[in-house]
Amino acid sequence: MFWLTATTVAISIAATPFQQQSVTAITNVRVIDGNGGDPIPQGVVVFQGDRITAVGPSEQVSVPTGATVIDGTGMTALPGLADFHTHLIGGWDGDRVDILGYRRYLNSLLYSGVTAVFDLGNVLPYVQQMHQEIEQGRLAGPRIYFAGPLIEGADPVWPPISYAVSSVAQIPGYVRQLKSAGVHVLKAYGGLSLMQLGMLVREARRDSLNVIVDAWGANGTADVARTGVRAFAHVAGRDMTDEAVILMADEGVANITTLTVVESFSRRRLQDLGFLNHDLIARTMPPWLLQELTDEATRPLTEVDSAAMERSRARLEAGMRNVKRLFDAGVLLVAGTDAPYPGVFLGEGIHRELELLVEAGLTPLQALTATTKNAAILMDASEEWGTLEPGRRADILIVAGNPAQRIGDTRQVEIVVQGGRVVDRRALEFDPATDPGYRTGVKVSGG
Repeated sequence: MFWLTATTVAISIAATPFQQQSVTAITNVRVIDGNGGDPIPQGVVVFQGDRITAVGPSEQVSVPTGATVIDGTGMTALPGLADFHTHLIGGWDGDRVDILGYRRYLNSLLYSGVTAVFDLGNVLPYVQQMHQEIEQGRLAGPRIYFAGPLIEGADPVWPPISYAVSSVAQIPGYVRQLKSAGVHVLKAYGGLSLMQLGMLVREARRDSLNVIVDAWGANGTADVARTGVRAFAHVAGRDMTDEAVILMADEGVANITTLTVVESFSRRRLQDLGFLNHDLIARTMPPWLLQELTDEATRPLTEVDSAAMERSRARLEAGMRNVKRLFDAGVLLVAGTDAPYPGVFLGEGIHRELELLVEAGLTPLQALTATTKNAAILMDASEEWGTLEPGRRADILIVAGNPAQRIGDTRQVEIVVQGGRVVDRRALEFDPATDPGYRTGVKVSGG
């Protein structure tokens, strides 16, 4: 645990003007700043209000007089994590919806040290309002970037969260509508033709918007990369051509990793459900949800299920190879999970994604940069958040141990600071006495 000295305050810091401007120093802490360099072994992080004011070795950064001091001995401070592929409408199975469970999902994200998420497909007014209320401080949750609906072909796979394109004449109107709605990017889906996708990219650029695409089996291909998309929503699940890798590096086409969702389809993680006992899951999820997941994980598989599982295992292996190839080529990799899916939780899932990135061949520090600085770069917000540097937003995760050596130590969350306020993590835990008991809703896919 940690100690507060110099100024005594409760860990749940209320949002009063005085407290917002108070100075806090994290001392005696290992610092991973998110830029990818070696950690500072004995460092200090100082923040005032919602901004970091100083970061550096203990001998170079003095603690301001009267500051609240958090003793970080034996712990590591790093930027708050970002899960940059989520769906805040989704039920645990990735197929049904859980709109009324939004409070539990937002809680589990913050509890796990996730201070920014990217929602890449949702009902527009629903995610708009969540974004609005979090920005205004009336709703607790991570910062939300959102795309709104999928821009899809004439026969959408997910009709309730899609804008169907049957004619290119519809595209300019869709772009204008979504721009006025405040979306951060446009999300193109696999039913679009290359011609439609290219036109969407051109129209989006006129409105200063980028396009991120899930091109299904064409993810990671040169043809799709040439349309000018900003990023692929998933790393390809088959070996990419050298041409495609070089093109993405040259043209600045990023890739969101999402290895966890492929692992879910492969059922590899479901072979041992011991991970459900981890605090990041056990303390934030209701028993009925964990039981439904357990039932799914232990049911007998059909021949069709088994064949799909084997295909997904091959996709996971290819995806891991691609992660290393893309990284080595200098392609921007951004960590995301596509949560929720069976075994892929909003919150805990990004910790699993980090473990898979390391399994794929990245170092722990490289993986951590993918879920901090690189996420901010994708949003053209790297001067605002994503690293521990003076002037950046004070979104800070403090964990026990040393994730620069053992990536699994990111799970040992001790303190979450969001916008300069220490989060009351206990208040985010699942409480059966206050939970309304809403269950997962209906299926939304067209499949």
